[in-house]
Amino acid sequence: MNRFFYFIILSASVNMLLCACSQQTLFDRTAGDLRLAIDGTGKITVLEDISTGANYIDSGELSYLLECAVYEKDSVSALMQPRTAKVTARDENGTGLELTFGEDLRITVNISSKEGYFRMELVDATPVSEISHIVWGPYKTTMRGHIGEWLGVNRSGHFTVGLMSLEPNTDGGAAYSGKGSRMQLSSYDHTRGYFGDRTQPLRKSVPLPGVTVVGSAAALFGSPAGKEKELETVEKIVLAEGLPHPTFNGVWNKYSDEGKKFCIWGYYDEANFDEYLELSKKLQARILCRPHGFSKNWGHFDIDPKIYPGGIPAILKNSRQARKDSIGLTLYTLTTFLKPLTEPEPYLTPVPDDRLQTWRPEARLMKAVSPDDTTLTLQNTEEVAKIFRQASKVIRIDNEFIEFKEMDIDGEVILAKKCQRGAFLSRPESHREQSSVKLMYVSGFHNFYPGTLEMSNEFVERLNDLLVSAELDNFVVDGYESCIETGYGTYTGNIFLKKFHERCVEQNREILITGSMFTQYSWHFMSHESWGEHDQERGVRGTMLDYRLSRQMELRRNLMPNKLGQYYPSMATAEDINWLMALATGWDAGVDFQLDIETLKRNPELEKISETLHLWNQARAENAFSEQQKMALRQTDVLYKLSRKEDGKWDLSFDRFWQDEKVKILPPSAMAATPVNGDANSVRPLSIDWSWTHNPGLYEEAGLSDDLVQQTGKQETRWQVTIPSFEDRESWTVTSRRHFQCVIRLPENAPCAVQNFRVSVNGETLEIPAVLQPGEYISIPHLLEIACVYDKTHHVTGEIDLYGYLPKVKKGETVTVGLSCEPLEKDANPEVIMNVRCQNGFFYHR
Repeated sequence: MNRFFYFIILSASVNMLLCACSQQTLFDRTAGDLRLAIDGTGKITVLEDISTGANYIDSGELSYLLECAVYEKDSVSALMQPRTAKVTARDENGTGLELTFGEDLRITVNISSKEGYFRMELVDATPVSEISHIVWGPYKTTMRGHIGEWLGVNRSGHFTVGLMSLEPNTDGGAAYSGKGSRMQLSSYDHTRGYFGDRTQPLRKSVPLPGVTVVGSAAALFGSPAGKEKELETVEKIVLAEGLPHPTFNGVWNKYSDEGKKFCIWGYYDEANFDEYLELSKKLQARILCRPHGFSKNWGHFDIDPKIYPGGIPAILKNSRQARKDSIGLTLYTLTTFLKPLTEPEPYLTPVPDDRLQTWRPEARLMKAVSPDDTTLTLQNTEEVAKIFRQASKVIRIDNEFIEFKEMDIDGEVILAKKCQRGAFLSRPESHREQSSVKLMYVSGFHNFYPGTLEMSNEFVERLNDLLVSAELDNFVVDGYESCIETGYGTYTGNIFLKKFHERCVEQNREILITGSMFTQYSWHFMSHESWGEHDQERGVRGTMLDYRLSRQMELRRNLMPNKLGQYYPSMATAEDINWLMALATGWDAGVDFQLDIETLKRNPELEKISETLHLWNQARAENAFSEQQKMALRQTDVLYKLSRKEDGKWDLSFDRFWQDEKVKILPPSAMAATPVNGDANSVRPLSIDWSWTHNPGLYEEAGLSDDLVQQTGKQETRWQVTIPSFEDRESWTVTSRRHFQCVIRLPENAPCAVQNFRVSVNGETLEIPAVLQPGEYISIPHLLEIACVYDKTHHVTGEIDLYGYLPKVKKGETVTVGLSCEPLEKDANPEVIMNVRCQNGFFYHR
């Protein structure tokens, strides 16, 4: 009995000791403005702003320094957390922490305090060959400001914490979480031929010997919130770590306004270049870009003699000619898209390159075919049939590409019908029975992709040689997502831009890089972002307006120069351009025009358009606008007049509100509303019109619900509202889900002001930390995380950043909507009125 009693006491003591050891702080250091502490299980316990003592780590969640996944028989394990951590070294090189994940799995991380950041590197792993991937984090914080999803930063009102990759095989970003936000980076092993994130078993990659998770490195930093301080901290890390630091005219691309400059996109050629150059000068453009470049093929990028008969020397001549007028020319590319355009692509014909990307499964030809046969009999397997059902039906047999439109499955064979023989400018051939059939990966603009890193790097060399030889100033990597198709996740794209940048540095070439998307590591290279939207049915002002504005928010959150993308001005009015330049000024954004010169010449308002551009460009160059004016200019339903007064000062005045004439306004009955916990008086007839949304109505149809009346202050009032069953009439509407938006009003006769509005949508809460005085109201005009406050004259007086993303509702569903708020006088419960809004057509779903 006594022995048993002592055994119990001893076991309890051991458990208490182990528990105490796990809670023991192993690492506690500061770097710059941030304090970091890690306990005996490898868990981060402190991410502290040392100036205020605020610890932003979410104590209710687990945030481990590093997690990992291992290879299993035919798959990959879930992420595992460390069981224990111990210090293995403390010296001038930093602190070594060994994380134990099991009896035979250990990872060693070195953490060193640098000037302004912690440097964290995975220096050893045993056994490294068994590790599929690792994750730095996720580090879960209580920070509820706007995240930088590409840059990997979490923000509060006064402080920013960031997690930044230090090498191209480590990438990630930030996201919102339940209580705040989180950040994480991942690094993958590429030695086994798994594709990407391990979720696509039919895809494959070529193993990269030696590219493991060892060497993965990240910087963890803190700084005061705000663009200036954040960029200052990031640049220190970039320079200290030797990360890419592109400059143009000697200025870091994140500080430079060069990427914002007005660009004209037009299909010029050697014959009409002078006309496009004169137009660029007339409109004060500073960049001239030829969409789809100068090439007759994508892959080798040979110059198309139909575009430039004089080849690279002629492009060089035009580039130098344009530079005399301070206009730079551009090399446009779809990155690693690969196909013939007007002439054969050598990677494809006469002998296809074996490094082209294919699907993992292969098939066999079950019957011999001649060059004229249009039906092929292929071996059937479950995997092959699945690929043909979901992807392009392009195959390679010997040296021929064949594309078929239809297929029938007949037992053990697949009949490929309506075959196009000699596809992609290959040559039709006879093929023997049992010939190997490779399933080609074809996507994008009906193009192939490199299947190896080596092949992708060959694209880099050719494109860089072309850009340098022609002395071009801007490099467009449209279709940058193509780099993912090699199977190495973001690694290929990161290497692509890294090598391109290094070659430019070696040749003393400063260039601007225009991207269509970002990863965290590629953020360093990008000078700006531009894209084209071809939905011109709503005119210049209506081309994907919500999407363009959401991009501005993303760019701003991620410390990138702003740009509104490409507009199509050929049939625009001077008033359209005035509206556009006002909007661009409000966002401190650049703008591009994509145009055909002959069509634009026929525009009767071309001279007025030119004058309007000159006027706004001059005012912007002189920093003529206050921040309050810029906020007003961000209102898309307002037209302003800009003029220069006799004394040389600028005059910006309100002209009028406007609304698109094509929109169909729905009656409130389309959004039937009924009380849930309020009385019958909590639903009243609609008493405002669409103009109160401050959205110009660039949709097919839109409407507001009846008035939902709340008189219970902090106690939530709820209603049920039916979302209309809209018919999808255009291709941009890709989902049944709609962003939730509303208008909230405080009547003029209210006894007091009201603040801190909470709107619930099927249990999801949208917080609006605003104060409304009697007669003021709130609207969420666009699909952005910004609510605007308006006075009784309908002019904007403030903007409120919203946490997270807007809730979404499904078309046709009945949702439960709630509203609560805080009256600023005790015992006062003024009426607060909410109108739920709906719209359909011509908008973007994030």
